[in-house]
Amino acid sequence: MNTFKKLYRDFFGLNESKMEKSTEKLVDEAKLVNGIDEYQGGVVYAIKDPAQAQALSDDIKAWVEKKGFTIIKRTISKSGKNGYFYFRLGEDPAKDAQRIQGYFAQRLELAAFKFKVRGAQNPVSKSPAPEMQTKQPIRKI
Repeated sequence: MNTFKKLYRDFFGLNESKMEKSTEKLVDEAKLVNGIDEYQGGVVYAIKDPAQAQALSDDIKAWVEKKGFTIIKRTISKSGKNGYFYFRLGEDPAKDAQRIQGYFAQRLELAAFKFKVRGAQNPVSKSPAPEMQTKQPIRKI
């Protein structure tokens, strides 16, 4: 067994003393709260450090314009903890969602983000048409 170790070291030129453990830490990516298929043009994001809110918003705006997206609305909360972008939907919203999700996920300043259009009504469960509704029996006592 010792000869195999020696052969391995000679062949690859490695010494066990030279091999050090990596001190790199895993970086926390921003997490997408909802599904990528829910993209309708709006992105709400949470910032770790509110002092960087304006600079982060400007960076995102520069990237968006470079990639050819059109910003319809851009806001930052008064506290600086949340931000919102509303983009015009392109020809392929799925591709746009992937590009936006990839960029927002790699930003270290972001804690989380989700695809949501502010001011849009949530889909309400529709009741069946009146002729489809069943009548409850009337009880006579």
